[in-house]
Amino acid sequence: MPKVVKRIWDSAPLWAWIVMAVCVVILVVGLIISSNRTAPTSPSAAETLPTTSTAMQTPATVAFVDDARANPETPKTLVLLGDSTGADPNGWAPALGESISQTLERPVATRYWNSSTDSYGPMVGLGDGPNGPVGYWNASASGRDADYALDNLDAMITPDVTPDLIMLNFGHTQDTSQPLAPQLQPLIDELRQRYPEADLVAIKQSPAQGADTAAQLEGFAAAMDAEGIQLIDVSSAFPTSSTQLSALLRDSVNPNAEGQQLWTRTVLSAFGLPEVQ
Repeated sequence: MPKVVKRIWDSAPLWAWIVMAVCVVILVVGLIISSNRTAPTSPSAAETLPTTSTAMQTPATVAFVDDARANPETPKTLVLLGDSTGADPNGWAPALGESISQTLERPVATRYWNSSTDSYGPMVGLGDGPNGPVGYWNASASGRDADYALDNLDAMITPDVTPDLIMLNFGHTQDTSQPLAPQLQPLIDELRQRYPEADLVAIKQSPAQGADTAAQLEGFAAAMDAEGIQLIDVSSAFPTSSTQLSALLRDSVNPNAEGQQLWTRTVLSAFGLPEVQ
């Protein structure tokens, strides 16, 4: 052993050198473990890393059905504001009520708006069941627009009614040369103020025969999304061909029986409901 090394070795007791050796071993092992932690090499390690993705929010229509199914005894209230395309007593609107009744085993009754008297007609039953009832207020007003609904909101949704879901079905009676979303905004703002707990759903209506609605509908879906309003795209379910479209309409705007069936399937799909057999 060289003299310098021997002098160093002799300068400390044996137990001190043993402690130092143990510390060196611990230090080396710690460095190895630390390096493994900073560089995950297995899928399980990578899965523990945080992610910035968020779960998709449940659509309002599906949430309505889910809540009605989870709380079968609790009454539910549905409101439809719109024009003549939702006013047919044999159309898609009552078909929705019938499917809700049949699927959820709930009594469903509706009342149709009369735009001549600015009031509802008599109660019409759409189905029965042992669970809590569903009140369905169909305020579809032929030839009227969203401003009319806003002006008559006190009668369309009376003070004793607390809606769970409000559907907006406007377009054909609005100004087709102007974007649709700003035309609906005053009504949306009022509904949000009056019924903060209610969910809103907008329907993008079927095309009109011979009408150019490109300017009206441009940006409508994005605007509704920005408002947190679910969009049911009925328009895309209908053909763009003038000949094929005319076969689904009873006039230039309103769907015939076959067109109503197509509209019904689209709406029921958004609710996650089956067609009534």
